[in-house]
Amino acid sequence: MSTTHQGLDVERDSDVPISTQIFWQVAYQIDSGRLLPGARLAPVRELGAALRVNPNTIRAVYKRLADAGYVTSRHGAGTHVADRPPQRRGQEALAGIVAEMLRRARAAGFTADEVASATFAEAAERKRPGPLVRILFAECTNADAVYDAAAIVDAFPAAVEAEGTLLHEIPERLERFRYDLIATTTFHADEAQAYSVGLGIPLIAMIVGPGYMELVHEIAALPPGAAVGLVCASETGTDNIAETLRLAGATGVEIVRAVIGSDEGLQHIDDVADLILLSREAIALGLDDRFSRPERVRAWKYEFDPSGLELLRRAIEHVQDERPPSDGLEERPTLLPTSIGAVR
Repeated sequence: MSTTHQGLDVERDSDVPISTQIFWQVAYQIDSGRLLPGARLAPVRELGAALRVNPNTIRAVYKRLADAGYVTSRHGAGTHVADRPPQRRGQEALAGIVAEMLRRARAAGFTADEVASATFAEAAERKRPGPLVRILFAECTNADAVYDAAAIVDAFPAAVEAEGTLLHEIPERLERFRYDLIATTTFHADEAQAYSVGLGIPLIAMIVGPGYMELVHEIAALPPGAAVGLVCASETGTDNIAETLRLAGATGVEIVRAVIGSDEGLQHIDDVADLILLSREAIALGLDDRFSRPERVRAWKYEFDPSGLELLRRAIEHVQDERPPSDGLEERPTLLPTSIGAVR
């Protein structure tokens, strides 16, 4: 399944070459997390037809993306977002982000000066406390981090703003933006603490529900040498899930990894695995129907335990209590988690 052409367009009367316009837009989608590691880009001819652009132009764009470290291509497997896209990508990527922002603003009727003013105001706002408690939720996969952040917002409406990130990206996010709390699951508390030590931001380790623990215990109870297949959008995701299993005590099993889009890796898992764990991205793509003997397939997802949400509620209230009163802020909402026990 490929959705790369969604949100892409070209301006044929622009001074910017069409290939550069497409490169900037795809790079922006990767930089912003719209295209996650492992996501498959649209085939050359499909994207060319959607944008009414010569396929050779798309091939040149994909080669440029590959040279920049954004994507990888394999014959017969297509082009996928790289497992570790380039970090701190420099002026070219920043120019792409700005061009994308200006393009969308112009289509909505805003001038470049209005965009610049709003950008400055938003950047300044993100550096100082606002009416909402800002939470950075860190997890081992992009999909879970984003999903969990949205679940926290749903649990505490009108009280918090939550963003998801990968664990190793915590230092960069804290350097660029202001957060009141860092949250993660108990499995990753030590790692998150190591990334944020000395910064004075409270870390909340949230307990997960019993269904998730039952899955971990099922894996730990497998006989020595049993094979557990892990399917995720990226190698980083499979490595992080494997580390979570190790920390949970599942040390006697053999871990077999595959990323979404690797037919050879998925087939190997189907051939040898006694149990198969699918990430949220893999389930969304329907890969649970990809394997023979479906009784082996398990979803690697969880729900927050009510006690975990209660712990977070108390931390949110503490942040609110520590803030000086402001006539410009509305009365603080009562914090009653609304989605405790929501199945994930």
